[in-house]
Amino acid sequence: MASRRLARLDAVLRVLAALVGTLPLAVAGSSCLARFAPLAEATRSILGFVLVVPLWLAAMCVAFLARSAARAWGVCAALGAVLLALAYGVPQ
Repeated sequence: MASRRLARLDAVLRVLAALVGTLPLAVAGSSCLARFAPLAEATRSILGFVLVVPLWLAAMCVAFLARSAARAWGVCAALGAVLLALAYGVPQ
């Protein structure tokens, strides 16, 4: 009985990681691509705006493939921190 509850909780946390935890990851990845792309400024901003949804969907698919909820949240947090550090910490 307890293993069913833990399995259900793990599934719910993995779904939450896929839906909620990957959105900041997609936004940060999109802003990194827009910031470092060797294109005109208007083209970079459009690129960053357009790529949020495909990056979010790809990150959701990867989060659903995680073995556990802790791993899904950990990967989201680690990649999000790296991408945010690149987007806002690296001078242009």
